[in-house]
Amino acid sequence: MIWYILAAFFPCVLVVILSAITRNKWIGTCVTLVIIGTSIYKGFFHNEWIIFIDVVSILAGYIIVDTLQIHCEDEFK
Repeated sequence: MIWYILAAFFPCVLVVILSAITRNKWIGTCVTLVIIGTSIYKGFFHNEWIIFIDVVSILAGYIIVDTLQIHCEDEFK
């Protein structure tokens, strides 16, 4: 059960944090995809549903970043 909860929230939070750090929503999303893809390749996922939930969570994180404009550089000016 904990794997499904982590799959629902961790990629979303990772996209938001990496997009805020790099100030680019595409880099934040791509780095998250690389991290999740590498862990899938190494065999750390036990179920196909977890992979599906990860993809939906990454998409939700991208939508949050795009809607809230977290990636914009105008915040500190």
